[in-house]
Amino acid sequence: MAGADIRELAELALLDRARWRHLGSLAFPYLMFAPAFVLIMGISVVPISYAILQSFFRSPTLSLGRFVGLQNYADYLFTSNGIGSITASLIFVAGTVLIAMPLGFALAVLLSKPIPFRGFLRSVLIMPWLVSNLVGGLLWGWIGNPQYGLIPWLLAQIGVVLPNTISNPVGAMGAVIVASAWAAFPLVMVFVLAAIQTVPPELKEAAQIDGASAWQHFCHVTFPLVRNTTMVALILTSLHAFKSIDIVLVMTGGGPNGATETMALRVFNEAFRLLNLGVGSTGAIIIFVINILFTLAFVRVLRTEHGV
Repeated sequence: MAGADIRELAELALLDRARWRHLGSLAFPYLMFAPAFVLIMGISVVPISYAILQSFFRSPTLSLGRFVGLQNYADYLFTSNGIGSITASLIFVAGTVLIAMPLGFALAVLLSKPIPFRGFLRSVLIMPWLVSNLVGGLLWGWIGNPQYGLIPWLLAQIGVVLPNTISNPVGAMGAVIVASAWAAFPLVMVFVLAAIQTVPPELKEAAQIDGASAWQHFCHVTFPLVRNTTMVALILTSLHAFKSIDIVLVMTGGGPNGATETMALRVFNEAFRLLNLGVGSTGAIIIFVINILFTLAFVRVLRTEHGV
């Protein structure tokens, strides 16, 4: 009986150890994920949740203050400043995308060819992506300055005089769009170049055997295979431009007369300059929702192309 009892106790101990080992294997992935989850909750979920709550209150501080319901949303969206900031954001994002996407795509196609100094050109062309947007804004502000800027000086040598971009609404918007596109095109270039390099060379050889021209090969072989990557680059470029503050803040400060005050910059002004934390939180939530809807729309397009 003593031997049987010992054997039974040993079996129970083995079962108990196996049970704890099984529970440990189940809990291990969650333990590894826990630090990232806590970090995401701390810097994303909690601030966004509090911003949603604060958007219904009027206060000059982080405290909730006085409840005003949807008044903050009406003040942000349906005033002259609100309509102007929405218009400026749409123009800014559209201009950035229309310049950065074709430029980045064309450079990616060029750099995929066996041209001289290809490695050097890749290193140089990626530099705008590595430079801080604040530095980029200061750089382009100096380049386009009508008094001592490089571009106005070069054009003056051939008799062309540029208007003062600081006081001209169209010129100011054009200047910040160029600076934003300059900072954004390397992202498109890197994404598309990486996708082009995954195209099987056998397809190119087959197209050449069939007598396809370079343009036909691009349209019917290369572009269909990199289209999804291009769409991802378009999403990232659009979202980055939509929430961009630093370039516009450094170059124009939202002027002249609010012509370049985008929605993101207005959030900054309302929250940290005018101390309207409720209105600023409202703008941040609106931008957050627009970004989500924008991303879902592109994801739906991608799924439709794959028949999902």
